[in-house]
Amino acid sequence: MNFRAIYKKGLDSVRLSGGKSAWGLEVGDSGLKAVKASARDGELFIEAIDRIDYSSIEHGVASKKPELIEDAVNIFKERNLISKSDKIIVSLSGKMILSRFFSLPPIKKSRVADALKYELRKQVPFEPDEIIWDYQQFEGDRITDSGVKIGLFATKKENIYNLLPSLAPIRVNLDAIQITPIAIYNLVHLSSGSVEDVIVVNVEQGNTDFIVVGRSKYWNRSIPISEVNTTLIREIQRSIGYYVSVTKGTKPETLYLMGEVFEDDNKIKFVDENLESKVRFLDLLDKIKMLKDFDRPALNKQNIYGFETALGLAIQGLNLGEIKINLLPLDYVKERQVSSRKILACVITMAIFLSFFTQSIKDYMIWQPLSNGVDTVTETLNEVKKMERVYKSIEKKVKIEEDNLHMWKSIGAQGRFWVEAVSKTLDSIPENVYLLSIESLWGIPHADKRVSSKGFFKKEGEGTSKNIDTSKEGLIIRIRGESYAPEVSYIEEKVRKPIEELTLSDQKLPAFIDVRLVQGSVQHVKDTDKKYISENTADGINSKPISFEIQCIVNPLLF
Repeated sequence: MNFRAIYKKGLDSVRLSGGKSAWGLEVGDSGLKAVKASARDGELFIEAIDRIDYSSIEHGVASKKPELIEDAVNIFKERNLISKSDKIIVSLSGKMILSRFFSLPPIKKSRVADALKYELRKQVPFEPDEIIWDYQQFEGDRITDSGVKIGLFATKKENIYNLLPSLAPIRVNLDAIQITPIAIYNLVHLSSGSVEDVIVVNVEQGNTDFIVVGRSKYWNRSIPISEVNTTLIREIQRSIGYYVSVTKGTKPETLYLMGEVFEDDNKIKFVDENLESKVRFLDLLDKIKMLKDFDRPALNKQNIYGFETALGLAIQGLNLGEIKINLLPLDYVKERQVSSRKILACVITMAIFLSFFTQSIKDYMIWQPLSNGVDTVTETLNEVKKMERVYKSIEKKVKIEEDNLHMWKSIGAQGRFWVEAVSKTLDSIPENVYLLSIESLWGIPHADKRVSSKGFFKKEGEGTSKNIDTSKEGLIIRIRGESYAPEVSYIEEKVRKPIEELTLSDQKLPAFIDVRLVQGSVQHVKDTDKKYISENTADGINSKPISFEIQCIVNPLLF
């Protein structure tokens, strides 16, 4: 049974289950609006839309908004096909968000997070443990002579934790909480095609979002007005003037209107007559395709009135959004990551079980015609016992792999390193070398003697490992295996060296600063299974595998 192949199949099956479509779910004051979108061959498609008004839900007189939201979410889930791989991005109103825009002095990218902790206390009038926050670094994440431009977005914890219970029916698919203005920004940024700054005025119930959309900039202001009147016009003019003054730029010429309120032509005319900007609507149906069998009675106009926010959220779920902040609490995100890794462990266990079960059926079919003989029965019993030992051994290895998955979870942002480093390490192993285990630990590296390619060990003074800093803890990966090549030099050339030269796809530095065979680990296996000996017999001489252990010290500069 090839454990490496089974592990790879389990990992690939989880990767292939990744989402190909996404839902944007706008949680408004009067109801829910949803859009399902998918990206195919560089084009964006709308697959479904839905709308649930709270007024259409039967509820008691004393029902509160969280209860109405949960009922609406349940209705949304019941009447729409939501697969396990579909991501759902949920909106939070811009009026609940505190936005701050500032520049940090030119610093290394690795120090931006530390600098933000200081800015957080200065920019946000709440204690850090009272808020949930995230940030976006603008201008392509480049650090210029003028510094690093940052957008900081924060909301009180109660706003998120009051919403999460209502989203319990879609907990498995919930991928992010995004704010309405940024969802609209992502939509306009992807669809407008303009290289100049444009203004978006989105009027919703109880609030108006004033948003500036640029190729590499974002700015917004929440206006607590939902009526299209003279007061709103004055606030828009005031916002435009303030934006031009703080950015020291030119006044944006184009203004896009969004929201169901602008289905009234008189209100469009009122805005057009009172603002100097060119008032327009974002013609989404020219940029976004509809599925042929999609019933589109709600889209009989040239614009998707009222669904702009939901579509912008779906765009982020497809990883097409320019700004990707996420206001889901960290403990919630970690819990989902642990759940996903449990799925991986279950897939691996299932693959091992099925392989074992299939082999058992084959053996039974071979042994059945011979079951009348005493010798055959005895042999069968021995084989069953042997398979039980193999199964227990594999079960133990699965437990080790599950522990490794939990260790990956604790590493957090280093998860991508593990997937790529382990995958490339496994791919570098030759056919006649079998891996028994891969484990990792934090510890103090030791400069042990290297293994010689001529014998099992070098003599004193013949050479030691590279100069390693033994004053600090390092991340160490241990790889144990068996080689059926007759010489230790094969392990050195075909196993150790390829691992030593391994680099990640986005890094120029080697993944490991030292890769060595552990002293005392290289030796012939004493009790080798007869089946393996027969498979590895050359010229009539039985060969025994050489066991080995390789110790790899992870390059700390990669993190």
